[in-house]
Amino acid sequence: MINEEFYKDLRHFPKQFAEGFELAKNLKVTGIFTNAVLSGMGGSSLFVELFNDLAESQYGNKFNLEVSRSYYLPKGINQNTLVIICSYSGNTEETLSCLEEAFVRHSKVVVFTTGGKLLNKALELHLPLYKIPTGVQPRLSTGYFIAGLVRLLSNVGLIPDLTSTVLTAANKIENSFNEDEAKAMAEELLNKVPVIYATDENSSLARIAKVKFNENSKIQAWWNFFPEVNHNEMVGYTNMLMNPYFILYKSKFTNERNKKRIDIFAELMRGKGLPVKIIELRGDNIFKCLLLY
Repeated sequence: MINEEFYKDLRHFPKQFAEGFELAKNLKVTGIFTNAVLSGMGGSSLFVELFNDLAESQYGNKFNLEVSRSYYLPKGINQNTLVIICSYSGNTEETLSCLEEAFVRHSKVVVFTTGGKLLNKALELHLPLYKIPTGVQPRLSTGYFIAGLVRLLSNVGLIPDLTSTVLTAANKIENSFNEDEAKAMAEELLNKVPVIYATDENSSLARIAKVKFNENSKIQAWWNFFPEVNHNEMVGYTNMLMNPYFILYKSKFTNERNKKRIDIFAELMRGKGLPVKIIELRGDNIFKCLLLY
């Protein structure tokens, strides 16, 4: 049975990017920044690794957004650090703790939220605010979060403007979804444990897919990436204690050695009678592959 509300949110996802860019067009804070840290839990930070993969695909490793998924900010935070406080609900206790720490460290703060205590604090202290639209679950609001992040980081000069690049990829998402293929795969996954593997240049996809299975399907799932998988985790499949379904991501940008590793891994698992689905990511650059998966 299809959850109609969930389905509606999925179909609306591509439009989040354009809406988010418009909402955040003037989002800025004064200062000269050398780095940035984002504090968020669950769906309010799910997008960080994806953003870092996207950014690296465009201009190398010149910028990496650090993330805190705890009560504390990373060491080394100072007045030249831009701290982005993200909580969809605005009431996440770990994130509110990081907000207080950012003040103690004299860092400049920008708030991403829909409401709650965090919104009240932002309004009270006149903090730069990106108010995310309500009505969508946090883990399904990735487009809004990424758009706000791209706009903010480009507005303060930490990254080049990626707006047009993101929108070009986002505009293709709506027509790329194959519902029949998705339904067939869902039937194959019934009563199995998803094990999702990507490669080092797109590892964020595997992690995001794992979280989606946990939160949306309410089941266990695992993720990792090649070549790391071959150096430890695959040995664990010598004695199977579960009923896995392997999902492997690769693209034309995947390292040739990793392509061989994926093919050999798939052959070995199929030899054990285990199901393996290899998904070829689409797109004429890594950036589009990440958004069009």
